[in-house]
Amino acid sequence: MLDLNIISNYIDKQQVVYVAFSGGIDSVALLYACSVLKKDGRLNELKAIHVNHNLSINAKLWEDHCINICKKLNIELTIHNIFIETNKDGLESAARKGRYDVFNKVVKHNEQLLLGHHADDVAETILFRLFRGTGIDGLQGPKLKRKIGEGTLIRPLLKFSKKELLDFITTNKIDYIEDESNKESNQDRNYIRNKIMPLIHERWQNSEKRIQLTSELIQEKLEIFNSLFIEKYATILVNNQIPLIELKKLKENEAKELFRYAINLNNIAMPSKKVLDEIMKTFYKSNPSKSSIVKWSRSDKEQKGGLICFELDFIQINGIEYSGMIKICQS
Repeated sequence: MLDLNIISNYIDKQQVVYVAFSGGIDSVALLYACSVLKKDGRLNELKAIHVNHNLSINAKLWEDHCINICKKLNIELTIHNIFIETNKDGLESAARKGRYDVFNKVVKHNEQLLLGHHADDVAETILFRLFRGTGIDGLQGPKLKRKIGEGTLIRPLLKFSKKELLDFITTNKIDYIEDESNKESNQDRNYIRNKIMPLIHERWQNSEKRIQLTSELIQEKLEIFNSLFIEKYATILVNNQIPLIELKKLKENEAKELFRYAINLNNIAMPSKKVLDEIMKTFYKSNPSKSSIVKWSRSDKEQKGGLICFELDFIQINGIEYSGMIKICQS
């Protein structure tokens, strides 16, 4: 069953709270839980956002359903209609991008946007990334908190399973809708949800919570690693530039990690292993020139692509003047 204290602990009750409200099991459970917190005085201002993607013949019915629930709970609802242009990146990715574009515009300074992602979503994300090929960073799963717009995105249900959410709204007799596309398995995430996860649950009960816990532990270890790494190596990186002579002093795995750190610092899409190998070959294993450039992009366009080049610039770092700088920037 849902523990409202856990949800409450993640939220700043003095600031505006938005719930991303689709009308499905996850967001209904989250919105109802927040409405209880508001009644208890543990949350001051609660609003809901419904993004109508206009992809289903039932889209207007879902919108009306959300309006009715918010009226019953006396919660202010704003509706944003978007129209998705699909491309080679796929419908799922395009819909997500459109939805997050809305969220980025709506959430203002210090405001909070709550999403209903839960332990099952974490498990699906981890498996999806494993099958696609991911590094350690990808095994962290969805983050509990991150920046969005001028405010903060929070996922307060990550510790709960979908079954717990369903039990919660069933007990409280709350209606929800089911997106018919969730039953289709042509999309990768849906295939994992509909085909693979049921088989795993047959063998290992509560497997989604174990995967979520592993994801949490990886995140904790990475935070420690990143802190120690920054302490030791971050002084080499100044204004997104690395002196070639300092790079060459590092061991290969250290140099590779420094590139990863610089790329992540600039919110650039992390390159594939093949591209990262090309970066190392061009700038670490060889002597780069002005014509040395490596570019890459992310297929779903959710992050900017990157570019690394070499320039004979002069820069001072800790009183030492360097020439020959490797620059990391968005492409």
